Amino acid sequence: MGRALLVLALGAAACAPVASGPPRGADTAASQRADAAARAKPGAPAAVAETGEETYASPDQGTIEDEVETSTAPLRGGRRSQHPLDAVSNSELERRLVSDPASLDSISIGRPSGGRLVNAVQMPQSDRWELVDADHAWATRETVDYLCRAIGAVHERFPGSPKLYVGHLSAREGGPIAPHVSHQSGRDVDISYFYTQGQRWYGRATAKNLDRPRTWAFVRALVTETDVEMILMDASIQQLLREHAAKNGEDRAWVDSLFRGRDGLPPIIRHVSGHATHLHIRFHNPVAQETARRVYPLLLRHQRVAPPVQFVHHRAKDGDTLGKLAKRYGTSIEAIQRANGLKKKNLIRAGRVYLVPRAGGPKAADPPPGVPTRRLPPAPSSPTSRDGV
Repeated sequence: MGRALLVLALGAAACAPVASGPPRGADTAASQRADAAARAKPGAPAAVAETGEETYASPDQGTIEDEVETSTAPLRGGRRSQHPLDAVSNSELERRLVSDPASLDSISIGRPSGGRLVNAVQMPQSDRWELVDADHAWATRETVDYLCRAIGAVHERFPGSPKLYVGHLSAREGGPIAPHVSHQSGRDVDISYFYTQGQRWYGRATAKNLDRPRTWAFVRALVTETDVEMILMDASIQQLLREHAAKNGEDRAWVDSLFRGRDGLPPIIRHVSGHATHLHIRFHNPVAQETARRVYPLLLRHQRVAPPVQFVHHRAKDGDTLGKLAKRYGTSIEAIQRANGLKKKNLIRAGRVYLVPRAGGPKAADPPPGVPTRRLPPAPSSPTSRDGV
């Protein structure tokens, strides 16, 4: 059985996610466009838990920097696993979409910073974690399964571990959610660190309170047991975990490859400001992304989704106008104004970065997404025991 198929086979028993309903018909596309516009509105309030406590950035702090550009080139050393729909014809796919859309399982459309989500599953409640915002705890089945598996690995190693706090995944149908740039296609997760005391959501991790053994065990499981694409983590926390891994006998070259990259491979664990309070995890979804590649034109044809909106970051130069930007990027002046909260029709400032919305999604002619070869540590030459792994 291919690894992607294995994920789907194990997921329901291990994690029992809650499946969403199928795409809801011709009104869904219009509904998604309205919802996306509301969620992406500049100055939208940060997510707030039922307690009323602030859970993410304050409104005046703007968006969280949680989008890192990744290469769209074929994966080096990767492979494509067998897909559940490989033997299904395009006509049969269309029939299923119309009559039984849930049979297509989760579909991750577009990029994390400009995407949609179809047939989402909700991260379930558990005694091992607490959902900060259940309304934004939707993702693909692969993402939920991977997350459950990595958390489970920590509890196998350290029974009785404290709860983690699971922040935002995605909205039920994907698209923009404040205060994030990404989290739009069901492949992103915000989650707390393990702490030695005072476990709570959005607590800043430090040398004094970081539970290094459990946090490293979690990161290690993400790398070795899932198709993780990247983990965003503050550089100060990276240093603590690297020291812990070295102290407990991990192969130094392997650890370096995770934090620094190696032989042309990018690092998996990366520094982005704002991630001392939580980890941001993004997964490859070979099944949900390949389904999207094949089904996306059909979803548009039957008006089951609105095209995802991707935002280009354009730094204005002398002589730039909204009209020139609209023509260059194939959009409208009004769309650029809405994305940036602008009132004057054609006035922009040189040096400022503007968001330019562009509609788009995967094309059937795009190459199928590959499955990255997992970056496993070398096998030990002799049995050893590690305190924190």
